[in-house]
Amino acid sequence: RKFSNFERLIQQDNSGEIMEYVYVGDTGELDQEAGETMLREYPELVKCVFLHVVSETPNPKIPPPKLINGRPLVFFRTYVGAASKATQLGLMGTDGLQKVVDAAIEALVVAGVSEGDSKWIDLQNDLAEATRTCSILAPP
Repeated sequence: RKFSNFERLIQQDNSGEIMEYVYVGDTGELDQEAGETMLREYPELVKCVFLHVVSETPNPKIPPPKLINGRPLVFFRTYVGAASKATQLGLMGTDGLQKVVDAAIEALVVAGVSEGDSKWIDLQNDLAEATRTCSILAPP
C-alpha cells in the first residue's frame, strides 16, 4: 500500500519539475519492502531510503547499508544516526546535523530520560558517528 501511495503521489505532481524524494520508514512494518520497490522502480526519483531500526531489545544489530539501482538504502537507530548518514550522502550539511544533535539531546533531557536508559545509549552511539562524520567532512 505504501508503494501504491507513492505512485499516486508522483502521478499527482503536475508541476512539470522533476521532484526527487527521500523515503523514511521503519523496520517494523512493510516499509523496507516499499522502499526497496521505490528504488527498483523509480531510481531517478528516489534519492535514498532511510529505515529506522525498531526493536524491543536494547542494542539491536543495525543492518549495513546497501545500494539498489545505485541508490542507497540505509538503516538508523536515532535521528542523529539518520542525520549523520544524510550528511555523509550529501543530502544535508554539517550545520543541519548539528541542529539535529542539539534537538535530540534536548528532547531526552526535557523528557527526563535517565542516563542509563537505552535511548541515551543509542544516542551516544550515534553521537560518535556524528562526530566522525563532521571530522571527516571538516576542511583541513
